[in-house]
Amino acid sequence: MTEDSKPAPGKASEKQQPGKQPESAKKTTDTLSSILRTVKIILALGFIAALLAGSWLGWVHWQKWAAGADKSQIQLTNLRDSIDSIQRQYSLDQKQQAQQSQEFQQLITDLQLRSNAQGRRLAELGSTSRSDWLLAEAVYLTRLANQRLQTERRTKNSLALLSNADLILQELDDPDLTPARSALAADITALRLAGEVDVEGIYLELSSLVNSVDQLSIISVPAQPQMEVQSSAESSSDNSSEKRAESPSPESVLAGFSHKVAQLIRVRQRSQPIEPMLLPEEETLVRQNIRLMLEQAQSALLREQQVIYNQSIGKAQSWLAQYFQLNPSAQVLTERLSELAGTQVVQQLPDINTSIEAIETAVVLRQSRLVDKTKLETQK
Repeated sequence: MTEDSKPAPGKASEKQQPGKQPESAKKTTDTLSSILRTVKIILALGFIAALLAGSWLGWVHWQKWAAGADKSQIQLTNLRDSIDSIQRQYSLDQKQQAQQSQEFQQLITDLQLRSNAQGRRLAELGSTSRSDWLLAEAVYLTRLANQRLQTERRTKNSLALLSNADLILQELDDPDLTPARSALAADITALRLAGEVDVEGIYLELSSLVNSVDQLSIISVPAQPQMEVQSSAESSSDNSSEKRAESPSPESVLAGFSHKVAQLIRVRQRSQPIEPMLLPEEETLVRQNIRLMLEQAQSALLREQQVIYNQSIGKAQSWLAQYFQLNPSAQVLTERLSELAGTQVVQQLPDINTSIEAIETAVVLRQSRLVDKTKLETQK
């Protein structure tokens, strides 16, 4: 027999134990399958655990990332706000610097202008002559005259100041100052024609009249009729004694008696009715009213209120004529009040600005000629 024809040992054994071989293989297969199931379960559980751990780690990481992102966002917002505030502050600083620079430039410009003006002023002072000083004095006098006229409301001082300014221009003897002298002459003439109200004199006279009101009496009986009565009584007694001595006739006695009675009685015609006598209280009130009217006239005099002045004096005159008819001193007081009532208390103030403008124009023209002359000399 050949080797090929020999049976294999395994096969022979298998063939020899046909019932045992399938049972062991089955057990092995079950064991392997159970092991595989266990491994699968373990792997599944591990995968699930790993998945859960990864999810938890991912969630924790995501929470950390979200918190970091929020923090980063907050930081970024704060950073942007800081940048915006820095930019705004920078803009404000730029504006302030620009404004300060502009103010500084303006200050430098003003200082330069002042320096130039001072330089020109020093140059003018260095070249100022006596005529320039006299012209400046004339300008000052005319301005002072206008100021005194408006404040004092009197023409006397202003007229003296303008006269002095005209004397200064006359002393200069410059033909270019002829218009200025003409304006001064016109203003001086206007002041002279305006006149001057004697406020002090009128006020003092009204004060004396106020004081004299208390010296008036309501009724003053003339002394001459009493003397006539006494003389007539004496003459009648003498005549009666003579007649008694001579024993005249009844007709002559009646005629003499009627003649004597006619001499004693006198009838006077008055244009106004005689007011009855006043009580002491009423007399005091009348005197006080007259005094008040005169004081009101004084106030109107100081304020240059012509209407109130005339009305106050008119009321005082009417009360004097009504209650002091038989008083000779009241007549004198009334006549004096009539003269004062015709007085003009409003001071007429002319406009004297023409002379100021004329002299200032002459000064400006003179300075311009000096400047032109200086420029010509510098160009040469």
